[in-house]
Formats: sequence, structure tokens, C-alpha cells
Amino acid sequence: MIKPVLRILFAASALMSAFVPAQAVEVYLFRGAGDFSFVADRLTFSQGMDDLRDKIRESGIHADVYRWQNAVGVLADIRKRKPRSVALLGHSMGALAAMTTAAQLRREGVKVSYLGLIDIPGPIGGVPEGVMWAENFYSLFPVYGLLPVTKDQKAIVTNNYVFGQIHTTMDNSKKVHNAMLSAIWQIDDIDRGIREPVTLRAYALDRALSSPASRSVDAVAEAGTLNPAE
Repeated sequence: MIKPVLRILFAASALMSAFVPAQAVEVYLFRGAGDFSFVADRLTFSQGMDDLRDKIRESGIHADVYRWQNAVGVLADIRKRKPRSVALLGHSMGALAAMTTAAQLRREGVKVSYLGLIDIPGPIGGVPEGVMWAENFYSLFPVYGLLPVTKDQKAIVTNNYVFGQIHTTMDNSKKVHNAMLSAIWQIDDIDRGIREPVTLRAYALDRALSSPASRSVDAVAEAGTLNPAE
């Protein structure tokens, strides 16, 4: 009796996997400096990165958050999990860690589909080779750096001014979170073969994104200032 039931369950599982595409991208987030989460949970400067991780997980995509000094740990986890592609997000010093990690992953042959940066301490270098899409959200220039945009680079690069935020609130901005969620969902669709790269669009609209469970990527708009900021 048990064996026939198991066969039915295995058959049902195989059938479901044929109709439900597996997730393609995994997301790794870096907090900024002033992270004391090793002492107590959420005792950290960049709590918004933890909230963003939770939102990404709610949409069915793997996401983990790390201290900005722990690029070694991120690399170790990526090597172990072997994702199809990676999205790296970071706030403040965590943005620099994300860029450094992207460069190392390029050398190891790992695809970095998206680089989401918040208030990078400037000045900075260019987008690492191999990154498909890089978005930089900043509150004040030149205190926080801009990503250089050159005609020869292959990556899509945008620098996005976020109105009404300061460095210590940028990681909690709903507008930034919505823009990054939209980008990650689009990247995941591309990596699963159900969206073409030429259809990428940046920035969340003023209205809220659809429920993460819907994986909607329609709530996006053309590049411009995220205003009013939330």
C-alpha cells in the first residue's frame, strides 16, 4: 500500500516541477558599517537590508544578509549553493563589499545579473566586468559616489537620486525596496527564459508593487527621481 502511494507522490512532484519553473537567481545582501548583529539580533545600522531580505524571500527567491566585512562568507555560500545567477545588494560600506564580491565572482565564472547599491561611499571605481545590470541609489553627491557610465561598458548602469532621504534612512526607503524587488523579479524571469533582456525597465512607480507572491513586474517606470520618497 505504501509503495503505490509513494509512486503517486513522486509522479505528482515530477508533474508539478514540469509546470513550475525553478527560481534562477539568488540574492545576497550586505549591511553597512556599524553592524553589531553578532551581539544581538537587529542591532545593526542597516536594518532595512534585513527587511528587504524578508520581502525577497516572501516572493520565493533565496536571499541572505551578511555583515559588510563577510565577503568571504558570501563567496563560500555561493560556491556551495552554485546558483544559476546572483544578485548582490549593499548599503554604504556594504555596497563596496557587493562590488568587490561581484569582481571576484566574475573571476570564478559566476554570473552576476544584478548589482543594487545604496549610498556608496565615494569616490568609487567602475562596475565590475560581467555584471548585467547595476543600479545605484544615492541621497547626496559627491559624499556618496556615482557609478561611471561609459559608452564601452556592456552593463546597464543607472544612478538614481532618491529625494527626501539621508544616508541612515536610505536602506529603509520603500521606493528603493520596490525598485530592487522589481529588478530582481525581472532578472529571475530572464534567467528562467520567460523574459528578454531588452525588456528590462527600471524604477518602481509611486503606487505600491503588487503582492510579492504575484511576482508582478508590471509596476515599473522609466528612470527618474524617486519622488516623493518613503
